Amino acid sequence: MRNLTAKAFWILFSDGGAKLFGFFTTIYLARTFGAELYGLIVLAISVMSICIWFSDLGIQTLATRAMAAAKSENRTPAQYFWLKVTLSVAVIIISGIAIWFVLGQNPVLRNLSLLFLMSLLPQSLQIQWYYNGIQEFKWITLSNWIQGAVYLGGLIAIVSSDDLYMVPVIYSLSLLAGAITMLLVYRGNQSLLTLPDVSKWSDDIKNSFYLGSGHFMAQSIIMMPPIIIGYFFSESDVGFYSVAFKLILVVMLADKMISTLLLANLSKLWTERPEDVPEQLRIVARWMIFFGSVGSIGLYFISPLVIPFLFGEGYNSSITMLKILCFFLPLTFLNSVYSYGLISFGKDRLYMKSTLIGGSSAVVLMVLGGLTNILSAMIVSVILAELLITISVYVEFKKVISLNIGSFTILLFSILAIAITLGSYISIATIPVMILVIGSFSLLLYVSGLIKAEDVNWLKRRITQ
Repeated sequence: MRNLTAKAFWILFSDGGAKLFGFFTTIYLARTFGAELYGLIVLAISVMSICIWFSDLGIQTLATRAMAAAKSENRTPAQYFWLKVTLSVAVIIISGIAIWFVLGQNPVLRNLSLLFLMSLLPQSLQIQWYYNGIQEFKWITLSNWIQGAVYLGGLIAIVSSDDLYMVPVIYSLSLLAGAITMLLVYRGNQSLLTLPDVSKWSDDIKNSFYLGSGHFMAQSIIMMPPIIIGYFFSESDVGFYSVAFKLILVVMLADKMISTLLLANLSKLWTERPEDVPEQLRIVARWMIFFGSVGSIGLYFISPLVIPFLFGEGYNSSITMLKILCFFLPLTFLNSVYSYGLISFGKDRLYMKSTLIGGSSAVVLMVLGGLTNILSAMIVSVILAELLITISVYVEFKKVISLNIGSFTILLFSILAIAITLGSYISIATIPVMILVIGSFSLLLYVSGLIKAEDVNWLKRRITQ
């Protein structure tokens, strides 16, 4: 877990750039098309996200781990590259037929979904898994920035309120630009054009399926809410929800950065010094929950300012949604510790089992939230669904390692709820009250001993070394 500063910078710069472009893209699309048509775009993207899983099946995570473990003599980069391309072509054909018939009564959504589906092919050409595995994050950064610039620039230059179907076309072209960038700088020991050993693909798919199934169910908390809201409520409500959740995803950049580093470094530590893992991971977990909680406080208090400023007064309905969704952050940060821990330890079956149980329960809970016909109840169900997934993954994780952070987690969440509640009654400007609540929350955790001096020193060492 040492010498992470440079790697963290490239991950932050990469994902930060991608999310920055994605954030501005959301603003442009939301303002250009309005909540209803933007909601249709979000629904089409949600359909595409489901198809993406079938085109990957966990191959990307498996390939990342294989490259990190230097197993290229057993599974070469070309082996994974052609497998992903083949799966994507098959999924495009099969899913295209299914979408044509299932969405036949909504031709606009059907056409959008089919156009977004075509992006699976350029997406399969991207080789982030290779650079993640060898921890050369700068090329992923370059690719993400080029991809984001092409997408946002293309939308601004071409798309107006009359060009709905141009959105997925420009999206596919941006993915292709990012893929070409990574392919041009590829310097692996073997050419990606080398013919693969097809006989090994069945084993690859079998091994990756545990990771893929787990990842799919874990991601259900992101993919399914727009679809459920679209079914029980309206396309406009999908647009409002997506705007609120986009801000959640921006804050989750910190989660992504830590998790990406965690996967490679925990795998190495687990192999070389497994006895050191519990204490290191315990500290990481405490900081993850803390940073997630700080993000919750920030979004809760700044939401009445940031949503109208970025998206316009027409999206004021997103403010209440964001205030509810902000409690999603500390849960998903903690969930990442357990999930990436299981993956790093090679406990793929435990990961799949936990996320299948948790994800299935989460989808049922969100559907029940939709059945209430109360939109706020549906949004609350998203938080409870993430809690179910986190608990399910924790149950399997503790079979491998016990972190003993239960009391810490309960106390911190209690203090978080109290801090936000009390802050809501302070009648001063939004920004000062947000700073006051974050400061008081942090100080209380330190004074109470939930965050200790050695935790602070550990964090300093990891940043500076």
